[in-house]
Amino acid sequence: MTKPQSFRLLSKTTFIYLIFTFIAFLISAVYLTREADEYIQNEMEHRYNRAEHRIKRHIKRGSRPLEQLLPNYIVTLLSDTLASNNYPVYSDTVMYDAETDETHYMGKKTVILELEGKYYKAVIHSEMDDLINLKDDIFGALIPAFILLAISIVAFNYILSGYLFRPFNKILGLMKIYTVGQRNAIEKVDTSTIEFKNMQELFHQMVDRIESDYQNLKEYTEHMAHEIQTPLSVVRNKIDSLISDDNVMKSHKDTVKIIYDEVSHLSKLGSGLNLLTKINNREFTNAEKIFTKSVIEKHVGSVEDMASLKSLSIKTSLSEKHSLYIDPFLLDILLKNLLRNAISYATIDGPIHIETNDNSMMISNYGPSLDIPAEKIFERFYSNHQKKSSLGLGLSLVKKICELNQLKINYKFENRQHIFTIDNI
Repeated sequence: MTKPQSFRLLSKTTFIYLIFTFIAFLISAVYLTREADEYIQNEMEHRYNRAEHRIKRHIKRGSRPLEQLLPNYIVTLLSDTLASNNYPVYSDTVMYDAETDETHYMGKKTVILELEGKYYKAVIHSEMDDLINLKDDIFGALIPAFILLAISIVAFNYILSGYLFRPFNKILGLMKIYTVGQRNAIEKVDTSTIEFKNMQELFHQMVDRIESDYQNLKEYTEHMAHEIQTPLSVVRNKIDSLISDDNVMKSHKDTVKIIYDEVSHLSKLGSGLNLLTKINNREFTNAEKIFTKSVIEKHVGSVEDMASLKSLSIKTSLSEKHSLYIDPFLLDILLKNLLRNAISYATIDGPIHIETNDNSMMISNYGPSLDIPAEKIFERFYSNHQKKSSLGLGLSLVKKICELNQLKINYKFENRQHIFTIDNI
């Protein structure tokens, strides 16, 4: 499904305002068209009436024959009375002026005049160039005016967006960079806009609630992790006593081992949940550029004994240039979990391999394919219900650490190998 495109609020309002302005200009154009046509019609009628009065005066004087009237008037004495209800007749025409070598738009009116019992047919021409030019000038100015207004609106809104929306953008910036535990770092934005004030107040109220809930959750998690460790330490001491008792180990070796493993698992689980909570709330802010070769070698050395117990070997191909921008403590957690995961699921079909280049790190181990989808491998406590097994917190912690430090982690199963790669974004 295609994600709908997003627009800024000011861009939307500007676009709507431009549409409204265009419609207003269009309505204005229709109105001006009617007004211009009405004005031209009234002006032409006024000119025709003046021409009729001149013709009548000329006929009354009788000083000159009708043919000697102005060229724009053609007057003919009628021998028969024409049906006057068919007149006047209006039309437009074009006339060529040989003297100026120009073509003129002319209005034409044919009318029947009755004077002293005689009827005359008068054809009157009146020049319309000035009126047509006036109408064209009006409409010629509309389009440039709209374009100029549209450009002015867009430019004005663009300038205003930097001024009026500056507090809004600052508040959004504070929302974006806010992390739990940094309540005092949120500055108050000065604004006289009521809506922005309300938004800022709601943001601060939300932060106060988040901080309060987080502190309660943090205290609860830390207390639970601490309180759990005490009985677990007691149980672990009792197990150590049982392990030292040969009679018990002969009879209940498997049972004691299961209890020991589960106690160790609970201890790690409490610490892991506490760590995951801190990672989710971005408490690790001491990121620095770390060249990983020596760090990886240190962790490989710490797990070699564990690997040898399973008859596994670890091979490395490390680049001096490979580096990560990450909190050192989180890097230790990341490498420790990936190595322990590789040792836990590896088989003796081949070595565990760690390789780095300038921008990438890869850890692989041989082993049977998992009965879960590859995209589920980083989910917390995701289990295969048929086998009643769980991947626990280790890989979930790795995923969270990578997300926190803008690293991209991928998993694939290829050539009987489980392969994890971590790339700088």
